[in-house]
Amino acid sequence: MLKAFMAERSPVYIVGGAVRDHLLGISTIPGWSRSTPDCHLHDADGAHSRSQIPTSTTDLDLVLDGPVLPLARRVADRLGWAYYPLDEKRDVARLIGTIVDGQRIECDAAALRGDLRSDLLARDFSSNALALKLTADSSPQLIDECGGLADVASYTLRRVSDESLRDDPIRLLRAVRLSAQLGFAIEGGTRKQISELAGTVNVVSAERLRQEMWKLLDCARPDDGVRELDALGLLTPLFPEVRALQGVEQSSRHHLDAYEHSLLAAHYAAELRNWLRGGSPPEDGTLAQSLEPWTDGLQSHFCEEIAAGHDRAGWLVWHALLHDTGKANSPSGDNGSGDGRQNAAGHQELSAEIAGSRVGSYRFSRREVLLAESVARMHSVPRRLVKALPKDEEHIGPRAAYRFFRDAGSVVAGHQFVHGLGSGGPRQPLDGLDVTLQAVSDLQATGLERGDGWGRFLKAAEGLFCYALTRPAAHLAAPLVDGHRLMEHLGLAPGPKVGTILGELAEAQASGTIANVNEAMKLAEDLLARDADQRKSGA
Repeated sequence: MLKAFMAERSPVYIVGGAVRDHLLGISTIPGWSRSTPDCHLHDADGAHSRSQIPTSTTDLDLVLDGPVLPLARRVADRLGWAYYPLDEKRDVARLIGTIVDGQRIECDAAALRGDLRSDLLARDFSSNALALKLTADSSPQLIDECGGLADVASYTLRRVSDESLRDDPIRLLRAVRLSAQLGFAIEGGTRKQISELAGTVNVVSAERLRQEMWKLLDCARPDDGVRELDALGLLTPLFPEVRALQGVEQSSRHHLDAYEHSLLAAHYAAELRNWLRGGSPPEDGTLAQSLEPWTDGLQSHFCEEIAAGHDRAGWLVWHALLHDTGKANSPSGDNGSGDGRQNAAGHQELSAEIAGSRVGSYRFSRREVLLAESVARMHSVPRRLVKALPKDEEHIGPRAAYRFFRDAGSVVAGHQFVHGLGSGGPRQPLDGLDVTLQAVSDLQATGLERGDGWGRFLKAAEGLFCYALTRPAAHLAAPLVDGHRLMEHLGLAPGPKVGTILGELAEAQASGTIANVNEAMKLAEDLLARDADQRKSGA
């Protein structure tokens, strides 16, 4: 692809994150070695020690002399790639395609803003203001106009100029995201200016904020990212409902206020997210052992993308941050322990309303809004189901599991969202799995010690995993009999009685009590007869 651009016009400059990440050893740019003198980092601690095994760069930003749009279209046609004119006024195009190994590459090509030096000085941070000059007849040449090489070597995030952050307030949030993502320390003057300009972040479009917020919360330690937002004054404009949890006391089973609890839950949610994406299992051995038998099913479910680039696993961190947001404004009552601490009564419904509103404000999809609402509303239900279990029962049973998954299913226009775990088999609503893992991270963040109740909770929750991941799915999507057939068989007119009987049949089907139409009809007859007997005895 680079050769195709150079065949049209030379030189071509690779700029921004691709150059930085190549120097850090996070990714590689083909044809350029980090061992060449012009890109040696001189890092006494080993600049590459923080990086993982490098992968090929899949996101490239190019600048070159304009006009760029017609050139980019010719390159895309030659390669058979997709072409999009991103900004015709600024002469910016996007090309999307695949290379030899099938890897997807996204390339943005833009016209130089003046000469190269002017272009680099107009960028956000010094580490992003590095350029790699490519020509057909010479080796790649690193160009550093802003001291970016030294800042990459020292893991420092520094604004290019006083105007860098003023020019585009999204850079305030990007600074926190890059710091969390790369382990860079934000330089003192840059920190000071971010704090001074924090309120201006509200002028940024919701779509751009969404992109940066998703990347920030998708970092290895999202809780540290949120703390940095707060330290720089950005949490209030971006997540005011999370900031409002600071100092909100909770019931005696909690050892932290609602804010610290939510951040700790986000930390544990990130552990689960990483495992679900194929990483290391959670550090808690009891939890890892409990989840291990369900690995394939859970990973299949949580790697499903709800919207482009947003998988269910990534949403676990958002759920953790938002699940208790209603506590700041919920009616409080004495928890009965005599310690003066309070319960936030009914906070789940308010949390659901707040979560949906916040997710919607960032222009996430309707499906994502509904999922956020559902998880916040039901996050306490798994714990209640475990608490209600008789002492001689270890697992949540299929009837209770059916009700749970039924109630957790997100609904639009009367239809539950369903999927088939990538198996091509029957499709089923499984948003209850998202609720269950949120409940896991919630409980992990509750209390200094977990004790025997932790193991009992995990053992009981296996009943939910078993129900969702091993039982035939048809009982969730297709009832054995519908209302019309039931009314015809029983001689009933439309009304509440029909709905009540259908609900009873659905639960019986879910628990395995009935397995075919004949058994369903027999149970319906028995239910109708029982209702008639109760009416007689009541009379």
